[in-house]
Amino acid sequence: MENTTGQTLENYKIEPFTLIHDILINWWAILLGAIAAVLLSYVLLNIRYVPEYTSSATFVVSSRNTSASYSTLSSANTTATTFQKIVESSTMQDILCEKLGVDEIDADIQAGVAEGTNLLELNVTASSPKEAFDIMEGILENYSSISYYTVGDIVLNMLKNPEIPFSPNNPLNLSRTLRMVFVLAAAALACLFGLLSFLKDTLKNEDDIEQKLDARNMGAIAYEIKSKTLRELFSRKKKGLLINDPLAGFGFVESYRKFSAKVEYRMEKERWKILTVTSVSENEGKSTVAANLAISLAEKDNKVLLIDGDLRRPSQFLIFGLHPKEENELGEFLKKEQKDADLLMRTKVPKLSVIGGRNCYSSSTDILQGDRTGKFLKRCKESVDYIIIDTPPTGVLGDAELWGQNSDAVLFVERQNFIEAEDINTMLDKFRAQETRIMGVVLNSVQSFGRLAGATVGRYSSRYGDYGNYGKKRKESKK
Repeated sequence: MENTTGQTLENYKIEPFTLIHDILINWWAILLGAIAAVLLSYVLLNIRYVPEYTSSATFVVSSRNTSASYSTLSSANTTATTFQKIVESSTMQDILCEKLGVDEIDADIQAGVAEGTNLLELNVTASSPKEAFDIMEGILENYSSISYYTVGDIVLNMLKNPEIPFSPNNPLNLSRTLRMVFVLAAAALACLFGLLSFLKDTLKNEDDIEQKLDARNMGAIAYEIKSKTLRELFSRKKKGLLINDPLAGFGFVESYRKFSAKVEYRMEKERWKILTVTSVSENEGKSTVAANLAISLAEKDNKVLLIDGDLRRPSQFLIFGLHPKEENELGEFLKKEQKDADLLMRTKVPKLSVIGGRNCYSSSTDILQGDRTGKFLKRCKESVDYIIIDTPPTGVLGDAELWGQNSDAVLFVERQNFIEAEDINTMLDKFRAQETRIMGVVLNSVQSFGRLAGATVGRYSSRYGDYGNYGKKRKESKK
């Protein structure tokens, strides 16, 4: 059986961490939903609730001619049946309606004998205390005596006089009921978000890359906490997660070592030198991946050039703590094609240089079009071993495609449980349609309970805007 996206149900495997994560990040929706259920229940319970008040009278049934207990008990049962018929008779109902000034009596009148005794109990239950008491009085007033009544040789002696009930005999326990509603509603919503997480066709683990995408698996990069100290946590200064940071976690660094080894092996095998790094959407960590990939390659004694190809929102100068000058601006160079421009910015990593800038260019796509970009990369290629290009997301800008056309291959960085697999395949197919080589996909910011033990609700949008659902189905075969 297949679902609407063409994935078989066998491909839907439970990933405990992402399942629980998706539930927890929607805590506010679960809380608001549970509160809404409580408020709705409160209104409905108060609307539907009808209080019931019972007024009671108790008689002792005795026989005038005998004191035998068996005879008295038998007489009590017979009297109770007779008493019930009398109060339900049309004559008694007419008398009560006239007394209360109503068209009909809306009350439950019951006469019965307490088990094993000669006590006759008369109970009148109505929606108000006064109504219950008035009906009881009406019944008693229409017998020959309130405390003494005789039917043949049966004698009724009043044991307990009726009183006005002050509290309903069916109290509404709102506190307990609403607590149960809150818990059940919260549990139901948590299950709903868990089901949506299970059915969400995203990349939840590394195996999903080959199972759901038309691309090579280039590995997985472990999640790393960005703020190592309280000072960094409350600081608004942007800081990159670099593998040469002494505080970087072992799992984070080791995952980059494995990933960069795969990239270097593939590039050497295919004799590639220029690699474009991109993603489908923003906030997937592509700039950090590009920076750490460049550092990894440089630490292996390769001469590496990292180009910040995101002319609209450059970030590499922030990640490396650089201070670009006007003559370092890549955007200005590509607009004017200055031959004597000093674009290179040195980093603290030996053999790693950065070209980019800090200015934002709204016309970045126009700047990159034409043959200037290709000529620039050819000149850079002559003096370095590898060129890594950090580009904008592919979903809303064509800049990554332009860089990709002038590169040897393109690497996609996709964040765990973030983008629909169908949308990633759509972008992969779009690049292949332009005869651009796809190196593969690396899964970023991967978290799992195993990694945590060993180491430490909607769509998404970006500051570029929603990247959109292109609605195309992935191709059946890889190019």
